[in-house]
Amino acid sequence: MVKKEKLRVRSSIWYFCVVIMLFIFSILSSGCGSKFDTFPESEVDLEMKADAERIGTTLLTAHREGRFEPLGDEASDIMRSSYTPDQQKKSYEHLKSVIGEFESMEYVETCVPKEGQKLYVFRFKGEFSKNKNVEVRVVINEGGKLDGFWVKPWKDKL
Repeated sequence: MVKKEKLRVRSSIWYFCVVIMLFIFSILSSGCGSKFDTFPESEVDLEMKADAERIGTTLLTAHREGRFEPLGDEASDIMRSSYTPDQQKKSYEHLKSVIGEFESMEYVETCVPKEGQKLYVFRFKGEFSKNKNVEVRVVINEGGKLDGFWVKPWKDKL
């Protein structure tokens, strides 16, 4: 019984991850292309960078502490409707089982799509209790709203 419940929860988590990734991929492939440029550090909006770091740290710290709350005005409508407290909890529980508890994150770079919609992809090197080589990716749209959030294995290139 417990084994079936764990399998159902894992299936739900994977389903959610696939849906979010397909959604973001469809946005990127429909208007942005799939190629990104590293944004020159001298041109990075420091306030937006600080917001991205605050959002990522706040979400992961709250999740580590067992708090899963609806996203507020800092997030786009699509993020608010898709990254619900229930989905946050499922995602973090899966992350915790694979890479451990969130410890910290440090800014690495900002990337932007070469074409299409203006998105700012803030990449942070994350440290979790079981893995110190993780990417925390916070995507901010042109309006300054959270439009994507991932935790994934680190790769040097986006």
